[in-house]
Amino acid sequence: MFTCYYDLMAQSDGENVASEAADTKRDTVKVKPDWKISGSPSLTLTQTSFSNWSAGGANSIAGVAMIGLKSMYSETKFTWETTLDMAYGLTYQEDNFLKNNDKIDFFTKFGLRSSQKWYYSLALQLKTQFDKGYKTYPPPDKNKYTSRFMAPGYFIASLGMDYKPAAELSFMLSPFSAKYTFVLDTMLSNRGDFGVDPGHRSLSEIGSSIKATYSKTLKSKSTINSSLELFSSWQNNFGNIDISWEFDWNVKITKWFSSRIYGKLLYDDDIKIKDSNTGEVLGPRLQFKQMIGVGISLSF
Repeated sequence: MFTCYYDLMAQSDGENVASEAADTKRDTVKVKPDWKISGSPSLTLTQTSFSNWSAGGANSIAGVAMIGLKSMYSETKFTWETTLDMAYGLTYQEDNFLKNNDKIDFFTKFGLRSSQKWYYSLALQLKTQFDKGYKTYPPPDKNKYTSRFMAPGYFIASLGMDYKPAAELSFMLSPFSAKYTFVLDTMLSNRGDFGVDPGHRSLSEIGSSIKATYSKTLKSKSTINSSLELFSSWQNNFGNIDISWEFDWNVKITKWFSSRIYGKLLYDDDIKIKDSNTGEVLGPRLQFKQMIGVGISLSF
């Protein structure tokens, strides 16, 4: 009886040791890092012409090139997400080229997993445009532009928690955010445009921010991308909220062609809108831009 009992105990102890060893092995096995890279370049063209048209009109050709690139790196405890959105468009009308779209937006976010849906996160963002912009087209004076590359330019650093309830949805809550506005143009900085003091080339603000993003590919192979950014400065007019909301819906028609609906809403307390006729400063205003078109579109 003793021998039998001893053998059973030894067998049980051996199974427990083997089980613990297996658990330890599973805990030490690292999840294979995963890279996902995607992109969606597109070119939208429109052409309008008139001949003996009684209602009037101007012949025009317009084109907008857009590209969105995204990379996602993930492993057991760490994620790294990067996006680059660029757009540039021109309209040729009555022997003049008019800018109709201009955007550079680079965003990168590092996340360290806290729980299943929460991450400690650090996000960096740079936003500006490629070319000079004018209040009216054709510009009466090409030296009197209202914007250009890095005038303005925005650099934003945010530290906080990122909540991801689903793969396509993210809410980053940042109690500590630093926003830097750059006006690297002598004429615009001397005028004090975009909130900088006259003669200064930058404005720094410390505050809090929220950024929500949504990205979804539907069964129809159309894609919806939307982002909402809210920022409130602790130093300047605390409680006023800068708002930036973008919506981009790309609908596949065929393998090569798609339709696109794009809109952007912007409110920045530091951007003072001027009356186009009198030049009177009206103060901050809600700004809106939209684009609807059909063109060539690829995705990978």
